Amino acid sequence: MRAVQSIINFFEKRQRLSYLLVFIVAFSLFTYLQLDPTFADPDSFYHAKMALLLRDVGAITEFPWLTATTLKYNYIDHHFLYHLILIPFVSLYSPLLGLKIATILFASVSVVVFFWFLKQLRVRGAFWYALFLLTINPFIFRLNLAKAQALVLILLFFGLYFLFHRYYLALLLTSCLYVWLYGGWPLILVVTVIYLLVNWLISRKEKGKLRSKTVIQSLGLFFSVVIGVLAGLFFSPYFAKNFYFYWQQSFKIAVINYQSLIGVGGEWYPYLLPDLVLSAIPFFVLFIVAIVLFVYHFKHQTVNSWLFLIFSVLFFILTLKSRRNVEYFIPFALCFSALVITRILELSNRVLSQPKIKRLLVLSPLVILILISPVFYYDLGAIKTSFQNGFSWTKFSEPTRWLREHTEFGSIVFHSDWDEFPLLFYHNIWNYYIVGLDPTFMYEYDQDLHRYWVDITTGKEKENLYPVIKSIFGASYVFVDINQNTDFDQNLANNFNFEEVFENEEARIYQVK
Repeated sequence: MRAVQSIINFFEKRQRLSYLLVFIVAFSLFTYLQLDPTFADPDSFYHAKMALLLRDVGAITEFPWLTATTLKYNYIDHHFLYHLILIPFVSLYSPLLGLKIATILFASVSVVVFFWFLKQLRVRGAFWYALFLLTINPFIFRLNLAKAQALVLILLFFGLYFLFHRYYLALLLTSCLYVWLYGGWPLILVVTVIYLLVNWLISRKEKGKLRSKTVIQSLGLFFSVVIGVLAGLFFSPYFAKNFYFYWQQSFKIAVINYQSLIGVGGEWYPYLLPDLVLSAIPFFVLFIVAIVLFVYHFKHQTVNSWLFLIFSVLFFILTLKSRRNVEYFIPFALCFSALVITRILELSNRVLSQPKIKRLLVLSPLVILILISPVFYYDLGAIKTSFQNGFSWTKFSEPTRWLREHTEFGSIVFHSDWDEFPLLFYHNIWNYYIVGLDPTFMYEYDQDLHRYWVDITTGKEKENLYPVIKSIFGASYVFVDINQNTDFDQNLANNFNFEEVFENEEARIYQVK
């Protein structure tokens, strides 16, 4: 007991060391998860290649590599800032290793920023909540994908801090950078509006000059964010076609979501409630306890508790619609839980100041972490397995090398699935392809074309392969992942208009006669 209290006192007097300790724990955990030469998400290869292209030729404003999508004419790099930040990593190391290192670093820093944010909210035991965050399966999995998400969370928490403390210029700059970083930039507008609405509801109790001051400050915050967002949109190498792209990406893909019409990416499908709860049981226990305490003591709750409750409910609903939103729901819900429990501890200060109770409180976070350690161990193994079974760095490197060496520049390759594109693109930009990044871009380009592609690659269409692939898609070669598309491969093999020119254990390439 005394040893634990001594350690806590040591770090409380040396705040920088507590930040360092959180970083070391997070960095060690994420390094362990990322040790294998694989990526769990194929988009990782796209991000690595875009960073290289940005370094070598500047901003890519034309994207001829996806010939049957709207991106052929209306491409923008909606992760422009992320790819810019990746340049030192993909330059100092081999590109995919550099991407791994960047992912580990960004994810670790995002956990430290979460810890810092809790301390700014004056949460008791912020250190323990930061460690607890590292045990939550779906959040840790998403955070360790080689995407911009860790940087998005860092900017989001800084943006909230600037919003709460009315740092107008910093908020404007953060909003601008948020647009350059991430296609989901409308989120910062949503968060700001919710905050201002909560503030407005509270300011109704105020009178006279104080209420007027609150209204003026709220307007200042709102326009800081709006001006920052507009600056990010306007001062972009993609202005003004970025408006059409964001209409597709931020509204049609993220909000409407064509999952009932076409096969979209796995992250856009909903979480089933039982699956979500079972994937993070300790977290949901804490969250439910916090909600009960909030309801029981709702008259004594702070503005921030109300605010993060709204955020939590909103992103919980969005997570049930699209599982990718779990990366917002979990940290927001953990902030809410921490704020409520902190408030309850403040209200119970007299009781908790008793020596015996105080000693129990000192030990309780450590005891809880020990109790949930079997769950964490199991979840960690599951996440590790997912990364180990991901996409190898060398996947499709041989067939793409053959294409690069034996085909004409710009010749179109008809390929068997849309999620093959990032790997093909990373290994070979000599050729052009059909569809990638999200099938919605093809569906929006031409619904009939999308139907042809689906019927052919799933093996349903057998008779008209040659005229459709040759004339409608304009392809000179066909690439088939033989481990995933056996029916399509068999149809090609049985058609004399397609000549097999390459084969290995991963893929076959057919030349269109």
